[in-house]
Amino acid sequence: MKIYPFEPRHLARLRHVRSLATLALSVGLLGWASATMAQSPSAAEEAIKKAIQGGQLDQARRLVQNERKNAPQAVQWRFMEGVVQAQQGQIDKAIETFKQITQTHPEHSEAYNNLGVLYASKGQLEASKTYLEKALQTHPSYAAAHRNLSDVHSHLAKKSYAKALQLDPKAKASAPQLTLLGTMGSLSSLGSEQRGQAPAPHAAALAPASAPAASSITPATTPATTPATPPAAPLANDARAADRAAIDKAVQDWAKAWSEKDLQRYYAAYASNFQPVNRASRAQWEVERRNRIMANQSISVEVREMQVKVNGETASVRFKQIYSSDNLKGTNRKTLEMVRQGNRWLIARELVN
Repeated sequence: MKIYPFEPRHLARLRHVRSLATLALSVGLLGWASATMAQSPSAAEEAIKKAIQGGQLDQARRLVQNERKNAPQAVQWRFMEGVVQAQQGQIDKAIETFKQITQTHPEHSEAYNNLGVLYASKGQLEASKTYLEKALQTHPSYAAAHRNLSDVHSHLAKKSYAKALQLDPKAKASAPQLTLLGTMGSLSSLGSEQRGQAPAPHAAALAPASAPAASSITPATTPATTPATPPAAPLANDARAADRAAIDKAVQDWAKAWSEKDLQRYYAAYASNFQPVNRASRAQWEVERRNRIMANQSISVEVREMQVKVNGETASVRFKQIYSSDNLKGTNRKTLEMVRQGNRWLIARELVN
C-alpha cells in the first residue's frame, strides 16, 4: 500500500493508518450519508480530497468548516472534520468529534471504528476494544473493524502473557496496526471480500447410478421382467444422506471446539488447503484466531437453520450463527465451503454473508 508523505507523525506508529489517505480519496462516495447528496463528488468534496492528498491539512480544515457552516447538521462534514483533526495529530479533538457523531447517529459504524483506532493510538486498548466491538454490533460483517479488533486482542493477549510470565510490563512493544477510515462509505464486509475470491464450483457433479440400457417397447401383453440387480438410486440416496449427516456433525463439532476454546480441535476442522481472509498465510491465520479466541473468558457458538448442498467431493453449508463472548453478542448468516479429505469433511472457505 502506498505511503503518503503527509501522514501525521503522531499516528505514524499505527502503520495501517496510512490507508486514511487512500480512503479519503473516496470521500465523494458517501453512500451512508443523506439521500439528498449528489451521486457524483461535489466541488467541495474534490477540493477537500486534493487538500488532504497534498498534505494541506489547514486548507482541508478550512474547507470542511465552510461546509459545516452551510450545512451544520450534515454528518458527513462533521465526520470529515474528525478525519482532518486526526491527520493533524489533534487526537483528543478528533475523539470528541467522533463521540458526538455516535451520540446523534448511534448506528454510525465508521465513527466507532475511528474511536477505537484513536484510543489505541493513546495506548488505551480496553477503550479501543469497546468501541471496535460497538462498530461490529452495528455492522457484524464489518471487515476493517474485525481486523482492527483482532489486532487489539493480540496486543491485550501479549500484555496478559507478559504479566503471567512476570516479564517486564514496561518492555517496548509494537503498537497495534489499525485502520482509520477516511470516509463514511468504507464499509467493506468480510462477505464481500470473500465472495470476490470464490472459486468456480466443480464442473463434474456426482454421476447418477448406472441404469439399465434402453430397449424397444414391448407389447402390453408381455409381462414385465424383474431386473437382475436392485436399482442403484436408493444406494445413491443413502450415500447423500450419509454425507449430510457427516457434514452436520463436522459443523457442530467445529462450533463446539470454538465454544470450548479447544484450539487443536478447532484448527483440525479446517482443510489443508483452507483459504483465510485477506489471503493471509495459514500460520498467520492461526495466530490471529488464537489471540482472538483466548482473549475471551467464555465463548458460545450456536449453529441453527443449517442447509447442506453436496456436490461430489465438495459441499456448501449455510446456517445462522449465534455468537456470544464476554463483551460481544451477534447473529449473522455464514457459509462454509467444505471438502472431503480422506474420510472427513473439512472447511476450505469460511464466508460471512
